[in-house]
Amino acid sequence: MTFVSPMLLGRVDHPFNDENYIAELKLDGIRGLYSSLGDRPRLFTRHQNDITAKYSELVTLDLPPGIVLDGELVVCDDEGKPDFEACMQRFSSRRSTRLKHTSFCVFDVLYYDHQSVIKLPITERKALLEALSKTPNSFRRSA
Repeated sequence: MTFVSPMLLGRVDHPFNDENYIAELKLDGIRGLYSSLGDRPRLFTRHQNDITAKYSELVTLDLPPGIVLDGELVVCDDEGKPDFEACMQRFSSRRSTRLKHTSFCVFDVLYYDHQSVIKLPITERKALLEALSKTPNSFRRSA
């Protein structure tokens, strides 16, 4: 099995400003995890469903083995805005090649070079993500 659980949001009851935290843009899509820990790259939902066959264009990313990326699968409208209805249509369809292209917007790296990096500070994980995103035929990086 090559699934790694994503880090999920926690609840905060009041606004705060702390340099140890960052804010991420909320994208209207489906949470996705890209894993190249096993025999071949795979995509999973946060609920551990293998969705590799639905998004075959995303598992051909030019990334090294031993990587787990956490992000959002997003379908955009003609103006470039996330379209959740189109995203769900793509997710539910068996004919993915006839539907709009899905982008993988990555906001975190959980494994790098077959090693968990989850305990590293987010700034260090963002630096790893920056290096990975410079690979041609890669992925979109969120802010």
